[in-house]
Amino acid sequence: MSVLFITHDMGVVAEIADRTVVMYNGEAVETGATAEIFAHPKHPYTRALLSAVPRLGSMEGRKRPMRFPIVNRVTGESDVPVEVPDTVKITQRPLLEVKGLTKRFDMRSGIFSPVKGRVHAVENVSFNVNVGETLALVGESGCGKSTTGRAVLRLTDPDSGSLALNGVDLMKLNKAELRNARRQMQMIFQDPFASLNPRLSIGAAVAEPLLTNKLATRSQARERVADLLRQVGLQPEMAERFPHEFSGGQRQRICIARALSLEPGLIVADEAVSALDVSVKAQVVNLMLDLQARMGLGYLFISHDMGVVERVSHRVAVMYLGEIVEIGSREAIFQNPQHPYTKRLLAAVPVADPTRRPERKAVLNGEIKSPVRPPDYVPPVRQFRQVSPGHSVMVSYDELMPN
Repeated sequence: MSVLFITHDMGVVAEIADRTVVMYNGEAVETGATAEIFAHPKHPYTRALLSAVPRLGSMEGRKRPMRFPIVNRVTGESDVPVEVPDTVKITQRPLLEVKGLTKRFDMRSGIFSPVKGRVHAVENVSFNVNVGETLALVGESGCGKSTTGRAVLRLTDPDSGSLALNGVDLMKLNKAELRNARRQMQMIFQDPFASLNPRLSIGAAVAEPLLTNKLATRSQARERVADLLRQVGLQPEMAERFPHEFSGGQRQRICIARALSLEPGLIVADEAVSALDVSVKAQVVNLMLDLQARMGLGYLFISHDMGVVERVSHRVAVMYLGEIVEIGSREAIFQNPQHPYTKRLLAAVPVADPTRRPERKAVLNGEIKSPVRPPDYVPPVRQFRQVSPGHSVMVSYDELMPN
């Protein structure tokens, strides 16, 4: 069987493709054997594309996140990537503090039927995010990352646990108080096109939070929109255009501008760059790092792209079946993983190098356990072991692992 495989994931291309066609501006600019294209790219755009691919291990020895190199698509030349300034501020209380966060969803066969089971989407999750820090929340699809992000903002109300933003208990706030608190916490969604109203100009979309919260007059909002668009690398004149007139990377920049409009301290980025090709992804990640350095933003960075996570995060929390099984500094998780799932997660990352294709991946064997439990199921008390300061791993997890 022949397969035409269309993707922007260069790691997957290196793993499975015999031949590769590189397209740019609607044209095939380079074609040939995959190994040859990766080893000796001829076209400037191909070189730019490969230069932007995040590679595991590239951050070894680095203490802080690092910008992606800026690549010239015309010449294929790139600059030298640099570490970002030290942005993390350890204060008496963290920016965000999450303790024992739990969210379950009942399963019924009909509206009035009894509960048949429960999806344990998030189970007793605890972590904190400091001012100016990026905590990456990683794991496979369906592990509870996005539900955790939504629960942190109370877009989905948790069943139990505590959430504190700047020391304020979010679980005790009424609707009016929560609305005010949400000015300090915003979300960037995975699909920028779906999160923008196609009937609103981007200027109206970015201004909407300001006007809804009565923080600016219309003339003040227009000035603020122009400033926000400049901050994310767009021209103020673009404010009159509509979402369909922009590329995916530009739309995500618009969503970032909208998230910044209320001057939040915390941003939950839910797979914010996963839908973008590698070169655009690098630009958006660099923008997020620049904004963090300039504004002291704290990020809860939800992703399954371990290459990007290694590049941008200060700390990493690994989720599996709704639970955090390992948490630590970026260096600790990537250089000294302890939990079997963390090790397999890292081993399964596609490598953008066709010469390493013969290397077999240590993927999970057997069937992944289901997060669906009987209604009377009581989760066991988890035990954690401290590997090093700030690096902890779950030690009681036998029932979580595949058969």
